[in-house]
Amino acid sequence: MNKCTAKANTNECLTLEDSEGIFVDLVTVKTKSETKKEVIKEIQSSQGSWMEKFPHLRDTDKKIDLAIVVYRQVRYLKLQDVDNIAKVVLDALKGRLFGDDSQIVRLLLVKKEAELLAGYDTNSLVISFRIHDPERDMILINEKNNVMW
Repeated sequence: MNKCTAKANTNECLTLEDSEGIFVDLVTVKTKSETKKEVIKEIQSSQGSWMEKFPHLRDTDKKIDLAIVVYRQVRYLKLQDVDNIAKVVLDALKGRLFGDDSQIVRLLLVKKEAELLAGYDTNSLVISFRIHDPERDMILINEKNNVMW
């Protein structure tokens, strides 16, 4: 079972091709100033053990390609700016997954409409990364059916 199906996520699972690490969770990324700290703590809490698997990334000489895919209900999706989403997620990862966000050489952020499932919150967050390779494009792969996006 891959990470994309492990959480019974109903959304497609777009991850960076040849990712070194993939994290998927039912996390709602909120960007308003009054909820930002709460979301950062939630991401750090849910990703804590996952982030510990990559201590070599805390070396600030390591350059990283990072992909973030956020699935939200359409009414919220239209209200969130990608730069604000990036800031919340990068703040949550800084010092835990990587040493400093200046290590991120390329960032691909995608906002997608969450699939609705009656009675369930289907908002989710997918983070994938690899060591930067200037010769490779950042291509997202749908992990559920191996389709390029």
